[in-house]
Amino acid sequence: MASTHKSLQGRVAIVTGGSRGIGAGIALELAKRGANVLITYNKAGDQAAEVINHLKSLGVAAEGVQAGGGDRDSPRRIVAKCVETWGHIDIIINNAGAGDDCLLADMTHELWDKLLDCNLRFPTFLVKEALPYLGAAPRIVNVSSVIARMGGSYSTAYCATKAALEGVTKVWALELGQKYGATINCVNPGPVKTDMWLRDTDQAVLDEWDIKMKETPAGARIADVDDIAQIVAFLSEEGSRWSTGSTVNANGGLCFV
Repeated sequence: MASTHKSLQGRVAIVTGGSRGIGAGIALELAKRGANVLITYNKAGDQAAEVINHLKSLGVAAEGVQAGGGDRDSPRRIVAKCVETWGHIDIIINNAGAGDDCLLADMTHELWDKLLDCNLRFPTFLVKEALPYLGAAPRIVNVSSVIARMGGSYSTAYCATKAALEGVTKVWALELGQKYGATINCVNPGPVKTDMWLRDTDQAVLDEWDIKMKETPAGARIADVDDIAQIVAFLSEEGSRWSTGSTVNANGGLCFV
């Protein structure tokens, strides 16, 4: 359900991985609440252009930056574009992630490094680069996963990086809180009905999760993108000012926090 209240009017947001799925949904919800939005994308340039046009149709300014999670210059380029366009940064949503994991027996250094770069190094250095340009009362939201706490087969590297992201959320809340007037929180979605989930997930895994989701306390279904976007948008607003260092349940009770 979209918000009509312009609670983020004039704020400037970066949403990584904003060309599709959860990231696109978050970007659109922030724009509906009045935020100007810069999205990043890796290879989905056409989809990114569609999202940017949609954002602009909502009456806000929007930009896009191609930035792979493994490119160590990406954080600098993203911040530079945002500051060049708007002069400061108010909101950072660290949504971009890689999830193509494997069994431990099949793990390679290359796969481990790919997930570490995209899921942990990229958000860490994006926030670091943004520090000199943070506006008043900045909000940072990191997107983790239920896997960080539940575990699961085929998820050694993914689980490790998401658990680490929840850990650094607490560190950043301490280091940046009073110094910048910032709040830093994390959300932990379970399966979300996105094109990537439906396209890239093996049928056996889909069947396994289907059984679990029918028992989810909040509702016997898989999450919609909007279920996650509403929670992230709240954590981006002034009304969430007394929540920081938290991992917020964004999985319908599939995993209690």
